[in-house]
Amino acid sequence: MTEKKIIAGVKKLTWKHWIDRPYGVFIVSVGFPGISKKYFNKVGLSGYGFGYNADLYQYPNLYQSIELSKKNLEAFKKYLKSHKIKNLTILLDKVHHRNKKKITLLIKSKKPYRDKLAVFRELVRLYFPFLWLVAPFEEYFQKITPEIVTPYVRGDPQEFIGKISLSKKKNIYALMQKELLSGVPVEKVHKKYSWLRPRDGFTDFYTIQELAEMKKHLKKTKKAERVIIPKGLKEFASELQELTFLRTDRTDKFYEFLGWGRSLLIRVAESIGITFKELEDYDAGSIISGNPKRFNKGFSYAFFNGEYIIQDEVIIPDLFLKVEEKIKGKIAYSGISKGIAKIVRHPSEIGKVNAGDILVAQMTLPSFIPAMQKASAFVTDEGGITCHAAIIAREMGKPCIIATRTATKTIKDGDLVEVDAEKGIVRIIKKAE
Repeated sequence: MTEKKIIAGVKKLTWKHWIDRPYGVFIVSVGFPGISKKYFNKVGLSGYGFGYNADLYQYPNLYQSIELSKKNLEAFKKYLKSHKIKNLTILLDKVHHRNKKKITLLIKSKKPYRDKLAVFRELVRLYFPFLWLVAPFEEYFQKITPEIVTPYVRGDPQEFIGKISLSKKKNIYALMQKELLSGVPVEKVHKKYSWLRPRDGFTDFYTIQELAEMKKHLKKTKKAERVIIPKGLKEFASELQELTFLRTDRTDKFYEFLGWGRSLLIRVAESIGITFKELEDYDAGSIISGNPKRFNKGFSYAFFNGEYIIQDEVIIPDLFLKVEEKIKGKIAYSGISKGIAKIVRHPSEIGKVNAGDILVAQMTLPSFIPAMQKASAFVTDEGGITCHAAIIAREMGKPCIIATRTATKTIKDGDLVEVDAEKGIVRIIKKAE
């Protein structure tokens, strides 16, 4: 398929801004084609209509096709008629365990590194059906949850939803914290969990010193408030809890796999005469074909009917969000707090958050938790009822407003802000000098 046909196919669809993710070319070219029907079928999700035949990313913005989102929402509804969300967790576990065996053998094999990269690419793509499915999940549950829950609730239904959606299962970051707090030697924790720090495939792993410092500031999470769930809501609450767990589990497993494969990628970079860090800006397909090609940070990626192109120019005009002074969002946990705003876009920036600050992020990650423990409130651009920020806010009992869409664009580091999570509004009281 020619570049013109790919671009023409993408341009026929209606796109909306979805999320900001500053990925490099390598991760995009290795993983993003995994959202196609082919890979949904490979992981055991055939027969429901899942899959996207088109995708668009213009650094750092990921777009969502309105038409394809509707199609996958209908597929999800069809899937739920005969399955539980737990079935997806089980499927993901199977993929992850198989991939661990395969990547271990691949690293030991004597195949040429271009061939190893081709196999690695196929394994990475098996995670993307699970990564992309959360969008229709969130949309579906966001719509139906208030209607289902309200008849059972006397007080604030949003607060009740937050309480019943907390998963009893521990994600990997929580397990790491537990080991640090229980006295497991930091060196042992480092060997097991150091890969948790990067969320882009290329950031450095945690050092032993960083984990030792983290341990100093960790506090035992208070026990979640016991909530009596009405009999008529028990099954629904169980589904919400599983979705909350899956939302984090899918990314944890994806980044753990990238951690397992890092030694292979280091050797791939060496084989073409570049550093591991430089590999982030190379198209994996061009390396496999023997003609390595590097792109600028401001690249664009278009995918259509199984093929993709990458170029340094935009494919469609950027769909910039309108930045407004009045910041509104959804209440994840109620309360009011005032403090100095700190914008955190990457785990490497959490050190600037001091006690009492307001943490503002596109979305929070498990590696943000040390900063979240210090902050008095959280504000995010993205998020739904089961997002990480909402979960942690409920666990810590801190005011939190999610899904503002523009908070990180409107608020600046050092602004004095008030988070009114009673009304879902963030006010800038005084701008930073």
